[in-house]
Amino acid sequence: MSPHLQTLLQFFSLIGWIALLPILEKLWPIYPQPFLRWGLISDVIYTYQNHFLQIVTLAASPVILESLVALAFYTHFFDPTGQAFLQNALLDQPLWLNLLVLIITGETAFYIVHYYFHKVPILWEFHKVHHSSTLLDSFSTSRFHILERIAFSAPNIFAIIYLGATPTALLIYFFFRAFMDRYIHSNLNGPRWTHKFMISSPHFHRWHHATDREAWDTNFSGNFIFLDILFGTAYDPPPEQKPAPREFGDPHYTNNFILHQIQPFIGLYQRFKRHFKTTEKPAT
Repeated sequence: MSPHLQTLLQFFSLIGWIALLPILEKLWPIYPQPFLRWGLISDVIYTYQNHFLQIVTLAASPVILESLVALAFYTHFFDPTGQAFLQNALLDQPLWLNLLVLIITGETAFYIVHYYFHKVPILWEFHKVHHSSTLLDSFSTSRFHILERIAFSAPNIFAIIYLGATPTALLIYFFFRAFMDRYIHSNLNGPRWTHKFMISSPHFHRWHHATDREAWDTNFSGNFIFLDILFGTAYDPPPEQKPAPREFGDPHYTNNFILHQIQPFIGLYQRFKRHFKTTEKPAT
């Protein structure tokens, strides 16, 4: 891969999609909605936190923390000489196989972690931050509590380190992911035929964020939907049968970036307080 192409892919992975998708959302929206909205400032902060908010995020950007957690796990539990089962297995493999394995491992790790962040009440307190957006657009993509980001990303980073994916494969993989992560959260009226190729879309993923009762705990997939189909968690009614959802999130949840990092702990305290209150034995 030429250095110029590498530079272009890196630019779009870090900045390009952030700038381009809001324009496309305005040109071809699913539903017209305002660009200026509650929580936009916080979402912009989330979007650029890896580059500009290292002091706010405990003196290290989330991507550094995710990598350190994965690397610590790797060095503690696995053979540093690289002789364990499938360790560095991708180093000498063709590009297509590297990409296929990266997609499968990345989607599997995301699905499992995502599923449990919905099903386990303690974890849900942290995932509430991501689901608090009342309007979905490409800027709402990055709204994650920092501890949740580590939980989502560290397993994938660990798999990449362990399997020894090639640099070219990683560049292409993260270029695609940088687009898809923002695309599926966007208000862009993208094509639904991608579902036939197991590729997600804004139509598919916004059901995951919808307040509609029948859509709760569905569409856990990231950028590909094969695991939702495999495990029966896919929800994708035809638009002529059920229009795309319009209501998302919790209007009473804070939109403040700093409070987002505190609110899950308040929620946990309230949960434990209710639990111990209901389990107290009445005085005799």
